[in-house]
Amino acid sequence: MHQYCLRPAIWGVALLVAVPLAGSRLMAQVEEQLAPPAMPGQEQPEVLNRGPVHEAFAEPVNMQYQAGLVAPAQPPPNIDEVPPPYRPQGQQFVWIPGYWSWDAERNGYIWVSACWRVAPPRMSWVPGYWAQVPGGWEWIAGFWAPAGVREIEYLAAPPAIDVLEPDVPAPSPETIWVPPCMYWVQGQYVRRHGYWLAAQPNWVWVPSHYIATPRGYIFAAGHWDYSLERRGMLFAPVYFPAGIYRRPAYSYSPSIVIDVGLLRVSLFAYPRYCHYYFGDYYDDAYLRIGIFPWFDSQRLHTWYDPIYEHDRWQHQRAEPQWAERERSEYNRRRADKDLRPARTFREQESRTAKLPEPQRRAFQVTQPMSVAIARRETTLKFERIDSDARQAISRQATAVRTFSDQRDRWEAPAANPRTVSQPVNRNAAVPIPAERQATIQPSRDRQPFVPQAGERTETVQPVRDRKPAATPAIERTQTVQPPRERQGSGTAPSDRNQPAPMPVKREPAFVPPRVVNAPQPERVQIPAPTVVGGSGSQGIFQRGPPSRPADEDKNKDSRENSSDRDARKGGNDRPGPEPSSGDRNPNAR
Repeated sequence: MHQYCLRPAIWGVALLVAVPLAGSRLMAQVEEQLAPPAMPGQEQPEVLNRGPVHEAFAEPVNMQYQAGLVAPAQPPPNIDEVPPPYRPQGQQFVWIPGYWSWDAERNGYIWVSACWRVAPPRMSWVPGYWAQVPGGWEWIAGFWAPAGVREIEYLAAPPAIDVLEPDVPAPSPETIWVPPCMYWVQGQYVRRHGYWLAAQPNWVWVPSHYIATPRGYIFAAGHWDYSLERRGMLFAPVYFPAGIYRRPAYSYSPSIVIDVGLLRVSLFAYPRYCHYYFGDYYDDAYLRIGIFPWFDSQRLHTWYDPIYEHDRWQHQRAEPQWAERERSEYNRRRADKDLRPARTFREQESRTAKLPEPQRRAFQVTQPMSVAIARRETTLKFERIDSDARQAISRQATAVRTFSDQRDRWEAPAANPRTVSQPVNRNAAVPIPAERQATIQPSRDRQPFVPQAGERTETVQPVRDRKPAATPAIERTQTVQPPRERQGSGTAPSDRNQPAPMPVKREPAFVPPRVVNAPQPERVQIPAPTVVGGSGSQGIFQRGPPSRPADEDKNKDSRENSSDRDARKGGNDRPGPEPSSGDRNPNAR
C-alpha cells in the first residue's frame, strides 16, 4: 500500500523534470533555426602558404639600381596585430609588426604578418614604408643599420658595377665570395674590390650595398647575421577582405607559423622589391616580372643572396652536387604542379589529409603555432605572454610604426618635404597619368662603368648626367600581371593536372635605372631606432659574431697595386680585427 502511494509522487517529479528539458530542447531548436548562417569564407581572413617573407627577417641584396615596385593603389591602414599567447623565450626576441604588400595577382594588398626576430648583433632596424609617388605608391625597403646611428647620409646614385662574379679562384672550399661595392670616401666614389671570405657556421655575412630612397641612396654597411634557423619565428601572410580590417577596433592575432626548414624548398627572390618570396611561384609569368628562384643569383648576378651562399657552402661540404640537385628539384616542381606546395593553408590541410602520415610533413610549409610547439621540431623554447608583456610588445610595435612614418616624412625629396604638420594622406586617391600606363623605354645615354684592370681601388665620380625633374619622381615600368586562375578563397585550382607551360627565356625583363633627386650629398638627423641587437645575451646568442672582414675597410690604401693584392689573396679569407666604432658606422661620419 505504501508503494502505491509513492508512485504518483514519483511520476509528478519526473513530469516536472521532463517538461523543462523538453522546453529547453525546443528552444535550442528554435534558436538554431533563427541563428544566422556562418560567415562566408570569402569574408574571412585567408592564411596564405605563399607570399613575401618579412623583410626584417631576411632580404636579398639588390646589386642593381633599378626602379622599385610601385602599386597603383594606396595601402590600407595598418592592422592592429596581437601576438599569440606564447612567444620564444628570451628578451633577445623582438616583435616586429607586419605591413601591407602589393599582390599583382589579386590586384590588391596582402598582409605580411609580424615576426619574432633576434636583431643582428650591434645592428638596428630601419623599417620600410610605402611612399606616395607620381603614378602610385612605391615600396622603400627597410635595412639594418649600425646600432647608435643618429644620422644618415643620402648620396647620388653610385656608379654601376658590371662585373660582380669572382675575378680570382677561391683559395679554399671554406670561403664565400663577397661582390665588389662602391664606397663614398672624401667626396667621391671608390670601388672596393670583391674578396673571398671565410665562411662561419651559424653566421651569414650580408655584404655592403645601397638602399634607394626618394631622397638619395643610403649606404648599408655589411654585417654578420644569424643563420636562418636562429633568427626567430615567421608567421604566414594573410589576405584580408576589405570588410574585415575596416571594422572598428579590429585586431588580428597570427597563429600559423612558417616552417623555416621547409621555407628553402620553394624560396624565390624579388630583387627590385628587396624581398624573398616563398611558395608556388613556378609559373613563367613570375620570371617575367622579376621573381626568380633563389639560386639564380649565381647566374644573373643582379642580386646577391646571402642565405643561398651560406647554405651552398654548408651543404656542398657533404654533398658536392647540392646546387645541381636544388636546380633539378626546382625543374621538377616547375613541370609538375602536383609537386608544388599549396597556395593557402586551407588548401594545404585539404591536400595533406589525403596523404599517409609519414608524407604529410614534407608538404606542411605552414602549421599552427600550437602544433609546432607540441612537436618540438624547433630549437626555440617558448613561454606564455602575460598582460604586462603584451603591453610592452604593443608599445614596441607602435614605436616601430612611428619610426616608419617618420622615415616617410624625412626621406621625402628636399624640394617637397613631408613635415609633421603636413602628413601623408594615405586615403587620397592617386590618379595614374596616361604617360605612365605605357612601358618606359630603356635609357641609352648611360655608359657602363668599367673598372680599371689591375687596380685595387679607383676613384669614380657620381652619376651627374641625370637632371631631376621639376617634381622629383622615380621612373618605373608597368607591372606585368601573373596568371589569375587562383584568386578567391584559395580552393585547389582545376588546372593542376594540365600540362606545364612551355619554357620561356629565363632572363630578367629590362627595368630602367632608378632616378633619385640627390644632386649633392646631404646628412639628415634621425630619431633613435627602436629595434637594436645586443652583443649577446644568453644561450646560443651569448657568443658574439665573427670579426668584421679586413677587406671591408674603406680607408685602405687606394693605390694598392695588383701584386700586393695577389700576394694577399691567400689571407683574404681570414677575418680581420674588430673595427673601431667609427668604422662600424659609415653613415655617421
